Amino acid sequence: MTDLRKLDSFADIHTHGPAGENVVKSVEPAEGLQGEVGQAWYSVGIHPWSTSEEINESTIASLEEMASDPRVVAIGEAGLDKNRGGSQAYQEKIFRLHAALAEKVEKPLVIHCVGRYGRIMELRRELSPSVRWIIHGFTGKPELARQLLAAGFDISLGRRANPDVEAVVPPSRLFHETD
Repeated sequence: MTDLRKLDSFADIHTHGPAGENVVKSVEPAEGLQGEVGQAWYSVGIHPWSTSEEINESTIASLEEMASDPRVVAIGEAGLDKNRGGSQAYQEKIFRLHAALAEKVEKPLVIHCVGRYGRIMELRRELSPSVRWIIHGFTGKPELARQLLAAGFDISLGRRANPDVEAVVPPSRLFHETD
């Protein structure tokens, strides 16, 4: 990886709270980055909820520029949400942009997925990424976690996680977060 720290060295890989030395703050391009390398760490992406309106070229250019910043250790939160955001086709278009960017900058992809696990697994098979794809805020059942692991995903658990899931996820594929 080209970043200074690997994602698995953080205690919290996904928060919308303050950035810090041991946490990764998820931001959208318009939010920008603050703080010095080592003092603040980020993931940058366009949330699927933000796809209700067309994403303009300047936002995409900002996303691409920020992705190479050494404070950015992951791409995302990107993904598919069956309940909110733009059309499924448009969400997928923006998700594919994130997946390609993650490959380009060689940083993990942090994924928001609601009700579209089958499609996200199809996209992983189709795109064959070399970087980690991490389902963040996973609240599903152990069986779904096993399916995601078998498909090559890593899993991040937050406060609302099913307590039985952690037992089925190998430590090397498990992340924690506060979102």
